[in-house]
Amino acid sequence: MSDLTKPDGGLTVEERLALLEARLGPAPQAVVPPITIGELTNVPAPGSQIAAAWAQSVSVRVVQRFANKSTLDSQYTTAVDGVFAVTIDKGIVYQRKAGAWCQFTPWTGSAVGVAMDGSAANVAQVISSLSIPADPANRIAQVSAFVRLDVYAANSAVVALNVNSVTVASAVIPHTITVATNGLNMDWNIALPASNILLPGGVAVPVTVTVTPDQSGAGVYHTFAAAQYNRVDATVFPKGY
Repeated sequence: MSDLTKPDGGLTVEERLALLEARLGPAPQAVVPPITIGELTNVPAPGSQIAAAWAQSVSVRVVQRFANKSTLDSQYTTAVDGVFAVTIDKGIVYQRKAGAWCQFTPWTGSAVGVAMDGSAANVAQVISSLSIPADPANRIAQVSAFVRLDVYAANSAVVALNVNSVTVASAVIPHTITVATNGLNMDWNIALPASNILLPGGVAVPVTVTVTPDQSGAGVYHTFAAAQYNRVDATVFPKGY
């Protein structure tokens, strides 16, 4: 066979093409029927060519990036359930469920309570609160509260931690005839935890800490407006089952 560098022009088109392919690299691999991995049935087998359909299938299953949540909602409307995306502004990962983008990254929130003196008898008074933002999917929450409560002698009160207007944890301050060293009141440090709380989808969920005294008067109890004395915390996770 003549060499491509010879000027005799005696090479056929096929011969010239073969020589060019040899210079560029090895001959193309043989096409192998695609294999199945997970839900994809068009995965290229080792050594086979990559089809455009497979590349498209894979691209919609990687974590796509968007500037913010509004951009995600407006630009990625064709995503199928199970697909993930992340917003760059806050670094939050979302997953597509039932045709909506649901937050996959756990949500956290906390709030410091207010200073308060007493209230009407048997009337719940909110001393700290926060609102869990709405999300399309059902979620699981873990909430907690810490309250320092000064209750005057011979009075009683109930401290309650409430999620979506339902009490999930509570403590009763009993009647006592013993007074503190200042002769006025008793100091109580109350910690209220609750977990595995199912949150409804599509609505904001309030979390509150309330105090309900058994008597009326400005001196029945006292709370504090400081994080180390009066606060409520919440962590919300995707519902995985």
